[in-house]
Amino acid sequence: MKNKKNNLVKDSLIINEPFPHLAIDNFVSSSLLRAASMSFPSVDWPHWHRYGAPNSVKVGTRDRMRITTPSQMVLDYIATHFDPSAYFDNNTDVFPDLDYYAGGMHMLPSNGFLGMHIDTDIHGGNLNWKREYSVVLCASEHYDSSFDLLLHNGKNHTRVPYKFNRLMAFKCSDDSWHGVPDPITEGMSRKTLAVFFWSRDKNRTCEGKRTRSLFRHDLVLN
Repeated sequence: MKNKKNNLVKDSLIINEPFPHLAIDNFVSSSLLRAASMSFPSVDWPHWHRYGAPNSVKVGTRDRMRITTPSQMVLDYIATHFDPSAYFDNNTDVFPDLDYYAGGMHMLPSNGFLGMHIDTDIHGGNLNWKREYSVVLCASEHYDSSFDLLLHNGKNHTRVPYKFNRLMAFKCSDDSWHGVPDPITEGMSRKTLAVFFWSRDKNRTCEGKRTRSLFRHDLVLN
C-alpha cells in the first residue's frame, strides 16, 4: 500500500494525494440516515454551537447530549463499524470519541462555509488525546457542487464530491488542509455527521499543541 497512489481496500478508494483520504459509498442504511437527516433542527435552534466569520459560518453540536436519537444511531454505527487502521498505513492504536466532542451533527446553512483549516492537535477535554483521523458522513440527499470537500497539502489540492451516504475520511497531519470554502448555494444546507478518532499518550505534553482548528485564507483553490 505504501508505494501505490491509489488502493482499493474493502470496496473503497484510498488516494494518497494531496494527503491520504478515502470515500466509501452507501456506508449505512439509507433509511436510517434519511431519518437522521430529517431530525436535524433548523438553523435557528438555540442549542447549536455557532461558528462565525471570518473562518466559517457553520452550526454544530458540541457533545452527545444534544444529538438527536437517529443521528446518535448513525454516529455509533460509524464509530463501531469503521476502523481507520484497516484502511490507512498506521500502526497507532486509535479509538473514537463516543461523546462526539465538537463532532456529531454539523450543518453549513444557506450561504454558510467552512474555511480551509487543519484540525486540532489534541482533544479539548482530554489533553492527552491526539487527533488521528477525521471521519464525516454526508447526510443531505440533495447535492450541489458548493457542498464538495476541498483538500490541500499547501502545494496541491483536490475536490471530493459530496454524495448522500458517502463516508469521507482522512489522516490528520500538519498538511491536511481541508474545508468547504465557497458559500453554500442560497436555499440549501449541507448536513454531515462527524466522528473523530484519537490516540492516547499519558506522557504527552500539551505545550505548543492546539485544542482548536488552525485556518488559512491564502491557499490557491483554482
